[in-house]
Amino acid sequence: MGWPSVVILGAVGERAGLEARIRGSGVVPDAAVEGERLYWRGYSYHLDLSGGILADYEPDEVEEVAARVGEPYGVWVASQSMEAARVFLREVLSGFDGLLDTNHGEILAAGEFLALIDRYPDWDWRRRESTELP
Repeated sequence: MGWPSVVILGAVGERAGLEARIRGSGVVPDAAVEGERLYWRGYSYHLDLSGGILADYEPDEVEEVAARVGEPYGVWVASQSMEAARVFLREVLSGFDGLLDTNHGEILAAGEFLALIDRYPDWDWRRRESTELP
């Protein structure tokens, strides 16, 4: 199924803080993937902090996000495994007042997403929406 990917969505005004939080982990540019790469806590990640990921969204999706966070900024993150994704997202989303797009049909508040991965540590959001959890 490939590397699990998500999009972290926040307000443009929070971009610097979100980028600092992510870059503080040791993100480095990687021309091979036209983005950035991170090796952190034994895991590998590909990231795009340019904000360009929003060009992949339909206008109504951008409007939905904007209604929830204001003018949006997005960070695309692909993790080598679901466990890698959980480790990274727990760190980055803790205290973040934004959204997480699972890339599989759901856009959840960051705090709600963190509560779900804590409550359901084996949850694979690529295969099962949060509304299908017990």
